[in-house]
Amino acid sequence: MNLILRAALVTLLSLLVACTTHQSANTYTTVNAQQKLRVSYAVITGLREVRLENAPSGVGGLAGAGVGGVLGSAAGQGRTSIISTLAGAVIGGVTGAVADKAANSPEGLEITFRMEKTGDEFVTAQAKKGSETLKVGQRVRIIESEDTTRVVPAE
Repeated sequence: MNLILRAALVTLLSLLVACTTHQSANTYTTVNAQQKLRVSYAVITGLREVRLENAPSGVGGLAGAGVGGVLGSAAGQGRTSIISTLAGAVIGGVTGAVADKAANSPEGLEITFRMEKTGDEFVTAQAKKGSETLKVGQRVRIIESEDTTRVVPAE
């Protein structure tokens, strides 16, 4: 394989890994944009660090196998080319899958809060980024849709 094709494959893999998103209290999806969301107030009663794990996209493993196969094919000739291509694809696939999982598992916070009006207690989890200012005893705004809850400082 020529050098330009190899560089293109490595660039493609890098772009795919960079395209992963992490939702935080400061991130809205396009579905939530311009929607009326319910706001209520609560007090944080507990915080715990957690890891948020999304289902692996599979893109990292596939891209890694492709890049590994291409690089492996350049390592040998004849029969050894086939073996090095397969070995490169397997090693690249495993490496890509591990990178995909790491990119899709941001640090998060499990937030327990007590609603001001009802006294009911709830728990939710969100990405830690954008949640660094949250503390036990702090008054917060709870922003809810039917399928999303975010906790932000009441200011």
